Amino acid sequence: MKKYISLNLILFIVFLTGTILSIFIIYKDIDTSFSLKLITGYVIYLLLYGIFIIAMVIANMRKLNWIQIRKRVFTLIIWFIFISVAHYLVFYILNKKMDVWDLGVPLATSLGLSFSDLMFKKKKTKKLVVSLMNDKD
Repeated sequence: MKKYISLNLILFIVFLTGTILSIFIIYKDIDTSFSLKLITGYVIYLLLYGIFIIAMVIANMRKLNWIQIRKRVFTLIIWFIFISVAHYLVFYILNKKMDVWDLGVPLATSLGLSFSDLMFKKKKTKKLVVSLMNDKD
């Protein structure tokens, strides 16, 4: 489990560093072959890191029971409705036309809010539960 946490921490640090470098390159409008390779590598890394995160969420979601999954889906629906209404109001105030594809941002945000804690969920061991039960006695 310690290896998993350190791997996830290393991947996140690489993500954060790449984001800062990419923002700096784009903001300063640096146009060299190295910066193009760096940005291209960063985009590929983002795709692979996204697949890794999705795989971790699915792997940890399989350990949940149906009641916990139902609660998360209900939370997803509530967040999606709330964020979609806010998104629609912003588009209405700015007098912009809203497409069906504009609901992707509220959906992704609500998915992230509902399932983000499953990316870093630790396994509970039976030894910990047994020791906690013995401490109460």
